[in-house]
Amino acid sequence: MRAGITRKSFSGQHDDDGREIVTSRLQGVIREDVPPGQRWLELLIYALADLARGNGLAALERPSVFLALGRFALERSSPSSLAEVLTQTLGTRILPEDVHVLREGAYGGYVALEQGRACVRAGRPSIVAAAESLLTARTLLALSQKQRLLVEGNSDGVIPSEAAAAVLLTGDRRHALARIRGLGFAREPSSLDNDVPLRAEGLLGAARAALLEAGLHPHEVDFRLSDAAGESFYFKEQALLVSRLLRERKAEFPLWLPAETLGDTGAAAGLCGLLWAMAGWARKYAPGPRAIGFAGDEAGGRAAVVIESAG
Repeated sequence: MRAGITRKSFSGQHDDDGREIVTSRLQGVIREDVPPGQRWLELLIYALADLARGNGLAALERPSVFLALGRFALERSSPSSLAEVLTQTLGTRILPEDVHVLREGAYGGYVALEQGRACVRAGRPSIVAAAESLLTARTLLALSQKQRLLVEGNSDGVIPSEAAAAVLLTGDRRHALARIRGLGFAREPSSLDNDVPLRAEGLLGAARAALLEAGLHPHEVDFRLSDAAGESFYFKEQALLVSRLLRERKAEFPLWLPAETLGDTGAAAGLCGLLWAMAGWARKYAPGPRAIGFAGDEAGGRAAVVIESAG
């Protein structure tokens, strides 16, 4: 993402008008014989295995796991089956009753963060993860029917993609990459499917709640992260948010967009942005120590999280 390397390419699939669909497919990580409907699980296993390396997960005593999954994945998963996969991947015993599956779609990763944080405050470590692949035929068809695909003749669309991300939440700050300062949630009455004027009420409410908990003014945050993936509606929402949120002049307020290189990663987009910020802090190229991330879904759910470099 820092280098701007893109994995977008023509998929070989076409919509009902014969236009070839551009997708962003992850190559070299998932076996080619894995069915499209199982790619999210392979991605999740890969992300969790990456998390397990060097983090001493085997020593954790009964961690809770909060998973934000896409709609297609939700239909093909259960806490018991996921607990078995998690146990094998993480190297520590995960019980079905400790697996919590979130159904909030694109902002589910932030809901998982909120629940994972509450679990940590209650004295138990938690693992928060999100995964989705939008490359199934049914998902592509649904996007095509809503005229939401980036194809010839429609420049205001998204590029379906896939990703998974995972973080470990604990109360121990000694080896932390970042800390959560505040979380906020709200609803946006305007959508792509109605005529309600867009005023960014949802993002504004979520941002104010997150900043209030963090004890920060908007101008004290250094950069933004968003799951916006190409449609002008969501970029207009970000512009309205800044104009309504900031009360003090700020020379720059950069917006980091994982979708510029990854494409639309659905339920995983929110956490992907946060991990990018952590990488930026670890490698000293982020524009400052504080970031605010945004995520939302078609139904109007909006979420914001303020995170800060632990360094």
